[in-house]
Amino acid sequence: MGGERTNEVLLKNLILNEELSIVFQPICNTEHSSIMGYEALTRLPEGHLFNSPTVLFDVAERSGLLSELELLCRKMAIQRFAELKLQGKLFLNVSPHTIVQKQHPHGETLNLVKQFGLTPEIVVIEVTERFEASDPTLLKESLQHYRNAGFSIAIDDLGTGHSGLRQWAELRPDIVKIDRYFISGCPSNIVKRELLRTIFDLGKATGVEIIAEGIEQNDEYLLLQKLGMKYAQGYLLAKPEKTPTEEFPVDLVNLSRKKSIESDNLDESEFEISHLVKNQPPIHTQQTCLEIYKLFKQSERINALVVIDQDEQPIGMVYRDQLAELLSSNYGHALYDKKPISSIMTPINFNVDISASIDDVSAQVTDNEELDQRPEFVVVNQGKYWGVANVRSLLKKMTEEKIKHAQHANPLTMLPGNIVIQQRMNHLLKHKQAFKMAYFDLDYFKPFNDLYGYAAGDAVIKLVAEILTEQCHGQFIGHVGGDDFVVIFNQIDIAKGRCESVIKAFNERIVNYFEDEHIQNNGYHAIGREGSRQFFPLLALSCGVITPNVLTTTSHHDVAILATHAKKLSKKLDSGEVFELAS
Repeated sequence: MGGERTNEVLLKNLILNEELSIVFQPICNTEHSSIMGYEALTRLPEGHLFNSPTVLFDVAERSGLLSELELLCRKMAIQRFAELKLQGKLFLNVSPHTIVQKQHPHGETLNLVKQFGLTPEIVVIEVTERFEASDPTLLKESLQHYRNAGFSIAIDDLGTGHSGLRQWAELRPDIVKIDRYFISGCPSNIVKRELLRTIFDLGKATGVEIIAEGIEQNDEYLLLQKLGMKYAQGYLLAKPEKTPTEEFPVDLVNLSRKKSIESDNLDESEFEISHLVKNQPPIHTQQTCLEIYKLFKQSERINALVVIDQDEQPIGMVYRDQLAELLSSNYGHALYDKKPISSIMTPINFNVDISASIDDVSAQVTDNEELDQRPEFVVVNQGKYWGVANVRSLLKKMTEEKIKHAQHANPLTMLPGNIVIQQRMNHLLKHKQAFKMAYFDLDYFKPFNDLYGYAAGDAVIKLVAEILTEQCHGQFIGHVGGDDFVVIFNQIDIAKGRCESVIKAFNERIVNYFEDEHIQNNGYHAIGREGSRQFFPLLALSCGVITPNVLTTTSHHDVAILATHAKKLSKKLDSGEVFELAS
């Protein structure tokens, strides 16, 4: 009792002397890269015995001083917000326990707002779930008074309190804030991910703004954006400060523009298997055969379900027809109904990572004979279950991509052109996948073209494309334009050897495109760029190889600059040599 009495005295002194301070944490509009408002938070004097705001409010609750404390915090927040002339909305935390108390002064918040020159339309009453309302009906009526006065209503910490979704349904808030629990680790937790998707969808359906609270990691931010997040709050965006930032963080603008560098507004993500994934909920090893049978009955379109272990790793597949056949046999239900589904599942020995390109997945699928019988395959994210894809969808997408590639291919060689080359580079950089790139360029091509004619020039360009295709089979080959080509090697250890083979094959075959006299003289006379007649050697193929640092290189522009530099340096070498730029 003595301790409680001491705490009460300390609390009364804090309130009487207004020894608290207010900090503001920005709430960001991720669509417009702007600040939509600020949440006011209370801070104690440094070194105070109440070592955190949580302890402070717990003591106030036990001492019967919660109403007085909240009113002081509210007054200080409104006053400081007005002094700073912050733009956007002001979020004020209010416990439901307080606003339903008879002794709580009604109309005080509106008076304070007017006193400091603000309007209720910019103020959001944020109802925390820390304390349960003693009378839900009275809470609803009290909040309606706030709403009638012009304030907006928000529910804080959705999912951690006593009634979450029930409060949403009954209170009909304007704003709902998702608790940090659901944000933390969401990229690798399928349950959290699907719950977040549902909350965002529910917000859209009901006209409620959703704020994702407590974002601390880049991958959380990017996933939430993908799931439909518009408003965000957390240390990743901005920490609470006495004088908060009024600018959206530049780092997150750049992070969100990870695809904007790509040319012609073509979506590089279409090259990834993630574009084809169905977010199908998994099943667990201890679920019974009867439970899974009922799931199939409820979902007629699902033909296969993935079994995951306690670490969310996929370990087996259960097929509708397989299970139905087992249960339809004599004594099938008696034998299998109560057995765990893991006892009859088909083990998984093939899956693909969500970051894999459609080309890579297609090659893997082609080599897997089991998929001839069962077209579904599992997609993982860092080893954990992510979803299911279908071979038919993959083949359809491959056909679409071939058509698209043809539209953007070089008309002379039919190799992928600049747009597809840039997309390929951006894909590798985005997923931090190491690669080497070789830049090939014909030396002395213009005088050859002028002397022998455009048809001969086109034939030589086709020859280069043919040799690259032969010698660099399995790697990405692109035609930048004119007499410039690139090869992107995902097998980096073979790059230099393949490039040397290309140059060797070119030197052996290019002689077929020259007159005997020119071959004997190792060159010919033609008009140079300066307009005078000069001697030029036979055509040669230069090659510069680079290894971009995928941890620091952010776009295909950076790769192109490196490659061009390597190509220029390669022209200083003897014919047949490959120049490799040190990484």
